[in-house]
Amino acid sequence: MLENEKDSECSNLRNVSSLNIDYLKTTEFKMIKKLLSEDNLEYITDYLRDLLNVSKENNPDCFVKKTPFDSLHSHEKRGIMYVRLSQEDLDKEEGNVSKSILNQILMLLSYCNDKKIKVVGIFYEEDISGSDRSRIEWNKTLRFCELGNTDIYICKTQARFARSIEFVEKYLHKKFIEWNIRFLSIVDNIDTFNKGNKKSSQITAMVDEWKLEEQSINTKKTLRAKNDAGQWTGSFAPYGYMEDPDDMYHLVVDEEAAKVVREIYSMYANGYGYYKICQCLNERKIPTPSKYKKLHGLKFVCGKAPNGAEFWNTDTIKKILLDETYDGILIQHRTEKVAYNIKRYRKVPRNEQSIIACAHDRIVDSDVSNTVRKKFADRKFKIDLDNARKCSTQLICYVKECLKNLSIEKVKSEEINTAIKELENDLISDDIKLITNKYGNLREKISTLNNDLYSSINDKLDIFTTSKSRSRPGKNGDIHIFSRKVYCAVCGKAFQKNNSKSGSKEKLLKKAYLHCGNHKKTGGIQCDNNGYISYDVLEELVLNEINKIIKKYYSTEKIEKYYSLKKQSYDCEKDIIILENEKKDIEKKLNKKNEHLVMLYEDKIEGIITTDEFVILKSKYQKDVDNFSSRIKEIKKEINRSNIKKTVDDNKNNILKKYTHITKLNRRIVNDFIEKILIGKKDDNNNRFIKIFWDFNI
Repeated sequence: MLENEKDSECSNLRNVSSLNIDYLKTTEFKMIKKLLSEDNLEYITDYLRDLLNVSKENNPDCFVKKTPFDSLHSHEKRGIMYVRLSQEDLDKEEGNVSKSILNQILMLLSYCNDKKIKVVGIFYEEDISGSDRSRIEWNKTLRFCELGNTDIYICKTQARFARSIEFVEKYLHKKFIEWNIRFLSIVDNIDTFNKGNKKSSQITAMVDEWKLEEQSINTKKTLRAKNDAGQWTGSFAPYGYMEDPDDMYHLVVDEEAAKVVREIYSMYANGYGYYKICQCLNERKIPTPSKYKKLHGLKFVCGKAPNGAEFWNTDTIKKILLDETYDGILIQHRTEKVAYNIKRYRKVPRNEQSIIACAHDRIVDSDVSNTVRKKFADRKFKIDLDNARKCSTQLICYVKECLKNLSIEKVKSEEINTAIKELENDLISDDIKLITNKYGNLREKISTLNNDLYSSINDKLDIFTTSKSRSRPGKNGDIHIFSRKVYCAVCGKAFQKNNSKSGSKEKLLKKAYLHCGNHKKTGGIQCDNNGYISYDVLEELVLNEINKIIKKYYSTEKIEKYYSLKKQSYDCEKDIIILENEKKDIEKKLNKKNEHLVMLYEDKIEGIITTDEFVILKSKYQKDVDNFSSRIKEIKKEINRSNIKKTVDDNKNNILKKYTHITKLNRRIVNDFIEKILIGKKDDNNNRFIKIFWDFNI
């Protein structure tokens, strides 16, 4: 069943106080009251208690583990009934009570009366998929069986119990046998005490699961068709909008909430940060989006705050600012289920989403919205550009260093040097695509070397690592020390942290490990780095490497080098000042030459000089202009390189002065020392490539 989709969302159990009481006069209800023995009942779902006017309270100990003596089976045959209504059943309502509820209960009670089965429990659920393992009442039936409180489990059909071959195999043919529970389904005549029924049960489960999958496919197709037609199909309208009372598939502006959205956009456009915006909204006690939905009677469920969040947070502000719905654009199908029977979702690529412009009225003024969108775009562009320049500069340094010590064919050496020059020339460009293409070209040239030379250079090479989200806290609220620091050497995606469990429930042990998130997410299709690495092993390795660097830095052997580094940093500053002054002088000369060219053109127009004289003089001036422009470009490159070198050296000295010896890593230490860690695949000997990229040159 699809989440967040109107046509298939789960409904809550109905409020019996509002039901039409005509069903009390029906033949079905009268027969149920005649067959049902309240004295035998240990448990009945609250909704059915009110529906059937059952006065007996549930036994508070029916889900508590019994002593060996108490758990002995009685001589009578005890049974429980599980009633589940599908969406199709709910559509066949008469008044406010579905006939299917009464019909199912009457069918099961009649069967139990004929077979002399004492009904000790009646469990009921509605509009919940038979493949859902989180069904509350269904799980209660399993607990009831496990504790030995019944001997027989009765359903109308096996599909009411489960529409999954996995559940049927696990419970009907394994757990129920272990618990000595007999399963009966009346319509499809399945009885687990009849050994010849097993194949029939398995085939029925397979057919039920195929139907469920086909239903899921058809539902998705229907929803996609509505999305592409510009119809809103979400469960709840975005904050600032509400469903049109005249058309449930259309959004209209909710002015009360829309005022808050406009204010958030306005504050951000005027320089307010997320935190300051949150502070302003919280001080004025403006309800959060989840609280607002609750206050207006919507059945919105927030896992972390059942009654709605009390305070605004930065994630909510960012989500509102990034949402293009407020520009009148309807964006749907942003996520989808991995599979119909797996409750995990994946993000749908932008080009596969359903995007319809002008589908509803916009809330935010276009000028304000454009300012906000530009701020986000500029920030992302700057981060990506800085990362591309930094990685390219490192690559150039590593390759040049390796080429000095290696013997390479002249032709290949020239090709690599040409690729280096091309990349250096484009470093001052703002075109990220151009820089990354030249970066990839240089790496491709290196890959043509023989294996030994390639391996020697590749040990010092970096790859562009990608991470689309910030570091996020785990379930305990903490961010682990390697968050967004460890990446896959194969695909460049971030490693994720997970815990493996071992031992008994009383002595449960959790062991942390890291793995490539891209490998797990795509099932190995996009990345074959399937090896896990122990969190403790990586932490110990990094700690030892950091302490080695600190020890080298403070050793007598390195003292002279430290002073030379200080001198080198001072020289970098002098070089930058000299280059900046030279750049200013050349820019002045360049401006004068351009002025002369303008005057020269005017002299030609006025006839002061001839055309031949104009061509000769223009050629001379243009040559000077080209030379000046070329020199300014070279100076910018030199200044850029000097700044990077100075920053790296200063950063190294500042960090190393903080520490003498580290006994335990924390996130601050990792951030100080490490830019990122690359982890490769395991080889045949179970060894793997691990490369630490420090936040400074070692």
